[in-house]
Amino acid sequence: MTNLWVATDLGSIRGVCLKTEQNTVVTYDEISKKNEIVSLTSSENGQELYCTLKSDLINVFDMSQNIYVNQYDMEGELLTAFDIGEQLLSVGKNGQVYVWRDEEVAAKFKIGESIECCVKSHDGKIISGGKENELKVWDIETQKPVFTSKNVPRDTLDIRVPVWIRSIASQPSDSNILSVGTHYHQYRQYDTRVKRRPILDKSWGELPILSMTANDTHCYMGNGKGDIGRIDYRNTTEVNKFKGAVGSVRSLALHSKEPFLASVGLDRYLRVHNTLTKEIENKFYLKNKMNCVVFTNERIKEKEEGEDIWEQLEETGAKRRKLEG
Repeated sequence: MTNLWVATDLGSIRGVCLKTEQNTVVTYDEISKKNEIVSLTSSENGQELYCTLKSDLINVFDMSQNIYVNQYDMEGELLTAFDIGEQLLSVGKNGQVYVWRDEEVAAKFKIGESIECCVKSHDGKIISGGKENELKVWDIETQKPVFTSKNVPRDTLDIRVPVWIRSIASQPSDSNILSVGTHYHQYRQYDTRVKRRPILDKSWGELPILSMTANDTHCYMGNGKGDIGRIDYRNTTEVNKFKGAVGSVRSLALHSKEPFLASVGLDRYLRVHNTLTKEIENKFYLKNKMNCVVFTNERIKEKEEGEDIWEQLEETGAKRRKLEG
């Protein structure tokens, strides 16, 4: 069964089942801009969602029980959170990374300043970039970068090209192949085995590339205008377009087995395209502006819209984890 979860700018998450077109709304605390969810990631076991809030909180949502089961109280403006093995990593926009083990902070390190995006690779490393912060691949054990990109050469007027990375994707079968979208609507592709500069530097669209996802053959990207494009790793000369979106595309997700591409953004629609035909398979109007979308295998349980389930936190024995020091 194909299920998705989306996160909104008002702090709610919504589960959608494509087969039955059933959906359910789950809210944290209150519907408010201060509870905006800026990142939504699925755990490696596929049972939990990590909801990163604008209000410096990370809420852990159990999809099988349909309730929040844990919470981490952080410091500073958060960017994202995800797990690698038995560890939970939280990343701030100031570049501070906290590594949690057994619900305690086991380590912390810095990955630079002005971080705009950070994702995990399929070989257990993290990849980061931002404003005047080059693309880097980090080993969380040594807490040091194992790859640092080099800026493209100066332009034809001999002016330095500014660095502003807005989105990153890693090829699942080969973590050496990295794709980057910039604030200046450049698509760049790196092979960390070959050189530090991009092996492909291509202009696409007119606005910043805000979202990316990839499989073994293609990289998909969305920009601030509402364009969704696809570039083939085997033939990088052409960018295919997926039609439908009319607002900024904030998040993209690919299904692991089916040819489905999900997209959400400021036009309040969840769209699912067929990647083989480029046609829209499903479209849902979900009332709120959405920042994130993920595919999951967990069954979507029905809930009445607006029902607050945060009060069930105590019943599950979950605790609020506050960052010490």
